[in-house]
Amino acid sequence: MGRFQVQQPPAAQENPYFTPAFQPLVFEQFNGINTNTTRPGVKDEQMWWCDGFMPLGPMFLRTLPGIGPALFTAPAGTTLVFFDFANISTTPYMIAFISDGSIYAINTVTAVATKIANAGTITNPTRTSVGISQYGSQYVIIVSSQANGYFLWDGTTLYQAGTLAPGVVLTNNGSGYGSTPTVTVGASGATFSVAVVGGIVNSVTLLTPGSGFTATSGANQTISLTFTGGSPSVSAAGYANLMPFAISGTSVETYSGHVWVALNATTSFTAPGSVTNFATSAGGGNFTSTDSYLRVAISQLRATNGFLYFINDSSVDYLSGVTTTGSPPTTSFNKQNADPEVGTPYPATVDVFNRNILFANSFGAHVSYGAAVTKISEALDGVYSTVPNFGGFVPSAAKAIIFGKKVWILLIPIIDPVTQTQQNKLFMWNGKIWWASTQDLSMQYVQHQEINSVITAWGTNGLAAYPLFQQPSTGFRKVVQSKLWATQWTYAHVKTAVRLWGLVQYQSVSSPSIDVSIDNEFGVAVASASITPRTVSWTTPPLTMSWTTAGGTPMTWFIGGITAEVPQAVGQNGVLLGLTAATNVDDAIIISLMLLPEDAGYRG
Repeated sequence: MGRFQVQQPPAAQENPYFTPAFQPLVFEQFNGINTNTTRPGVKDEQMWWCDGFMPLGPMFLRTLPGIGPALFTAPAGTTLVFFDFANISTTPYMIAFISDGSIYAINTVTAVATKIANAGTITNPTRTSVGISQYGSQYVIIVSSQANGYFLWDGTTLYQAGTLAPGVVLTNNGSGYGSTPTVTVGASGATFSVAVVGGIVNSVTLLTPGSGFTATSGANQTISLTFTGGSPSVSAAGYANLMPFAISGTSVETYSGHVWVALNATTSFTAPGSVTNFATSAGGGNFTSTDSYLRVAISQLRATNGFLYFINDSSVDYLSGVTTTGSPPTTSFNKQNADPEVGTPYPATVDVFNRNILFANSFGAHVSYGAAVTKISEALDGVYSTVPNFGGFVPSAAKAIIFGKKVWILLIPIIDPVTQTQQNKLFMWNGKIWWASTQDLSMQYVQHQEINSVITAWGTNGLAAYPLFQQPSTGFRKVVQSKLWATQWTYAHVKTAVRLWGLVQYQSVSSPSIDVSIDNEFGVAVASASITPRTVSWTTPPLTMSWTTAGGTPMTWFIGGITAEVPQAVGQNGVLLGLTAATNVDDAIIISLMLLPEDAGYRG
């Protein structure tokens, strides 16, 4: 048989004057913001701006909750300067520092507030001049850059220079006591509780620490106990320690059985196992850094991952290998540099996140991965320094668990790229991507509480302290913006945005509307549409039934599930096209927004 060769038809010739088929512009990946380029330069999967929404994954952009009820309000005529958190045993506390120099401890479960230090106790209550930590769950440690600025609180009593330190040492239990003796240490006002068992003094407990002690009140900063009464055959003996004098600082941390206190370039540390004894004869001591890269001062001490980190104003060091040997005991350690040119003067931004140290300075946020410091905020570079040197504002940071995700939160002032106004903004990072938010108040300071592995962010406007991201809220605007697309026709063509689609899941019916504007190269344009949840009407043919609340307000019934918005005509022209979605809805999820462009003509 002969062979037949079948030829393919010739390919159609492309018409250079006929644009290719349109492709929809889809905004649904929500992979963090990127202001480190122009809006057209943002990747398709990223966002140019995201404020008040949290990107939980592809097709999952959820509105953020707002504040909860105030836990504590500053007394009249004062302001709440800053706060931190600690726990005594299992009781969690907010430690609040007031503008008049007083300190309050607020039980974060019962909201009961107790003044633990009177006005004037802290001479300069600012976050850069005061530090706080805790010694196990036994004591809260507070340091201040003032004369004799070392304090302990045990949940009941505040100890400071001039008082006895907590704890009493019995050197002789005595014998033959027929009744309970009285214990005194002179006319200091200190009081004790004594337990006698089988004729011997079994224990002595300090009840009130007294006052008026001086640095020379007792040899080696101890003072002998006087036992009176009880008719013993052998009198008991013991001593109490004095709170340390001449110890002050701006940061404090506990590490390797010691308390470490930093002030300027000097670090003091206690003897091993002691919270009050800084004497070199007991294994305590101090050292001053003379390193050239320590420009001004140590900003913050943080212990993590087996090291004690020194976050300095312009560098980072770390300390390890702490040992105490010899008689008299001497404490030694190794101290090395991690980065000689990146640090921060803002101690309230320094924290631990996934075992690593995070902090922020004037040119970005940074993480210390072991001994390497890396900038992590390139995506924010377009907005981060829009208020030079933060305009005198002192940045702070916190952590939170939101929608089951742990995030780090940085509070700084910026020029908002949408409103072009200066705002204090929360920038949020989950270890990979960034987004922003505000809350229902103008915040001046943020911090977090961690208790029983629950992490809660708190903020203040200077008047009261509020838990953040607690409940759905209509009190602040949520805004998200896509990139500006040139589309397949590039910027050689003008386009017309002719249709808008949307997928939105409303979790609530409070302020149920998401307004979508079509943007072009001139900014946010006037062409817009709204995506609202579907409603249902109740009728009894031929009449419509009217439902009202007990107060007489008409009720609207919403259908649950996902709102698939029908195509809406928008008709916006532009060389570049983008989307801005804004809402006050308290709880909703944007799944996808899609824009259909058409070619409106070649610009050549």
